[in-house]
Amino acid sequence: MELQKGENTPKPELKALPVASEKPDQTPEELKAENEKLKKQLSAIPQDLKTRVEYFNKKNELIRRLSKLDMDKESLTIHLDKLAEIAAANEFENEEYFLNIDGGSKYNKTAVYTVKNPVIIGELISFIIGRVDAKREVLKKEIEA
Repeated sequence: MELQKGENTPKPELKALPVASEKPDQTPEELKAENEKLKKQLSAIPQDLKTRVEYFNKKNELIRRLSKLDMDKESLTIHLDKLAEIAAANEFENEEYFLNIDGGSKYNKTAVYTVKNPVIIGELISFIIGRVDAKREVLKKEIEA
């Protein structure tokens, strides 16, 4: 089937595709450095199929672990905010949050000590968030490598 084009047929518009660049005002030295970095990343990818699959599976696992740490950090931050509110009302003790230190065997545990102080629990959560952040940075560097 052939289409006839008359003088009233709308002509399709040809639009130029925008050129995407991260930094519009990069110097040639910056472009060369970025080019070398990208070449290095590309050369790090294995060439044969088996090692390439292993390489990308490893990267996928690192991304999964990073995602889990992101969710853990978000959850801990929410609880840290709640603990700050509780600590403002009663700095010494609360019934909502507590930390148990258990001792004994797998099937016969006994509470050795219980912490109900929201300030101490908040400090512990802040410490854990700091450790999570450090591990996230390590994983990000491994993913980018």
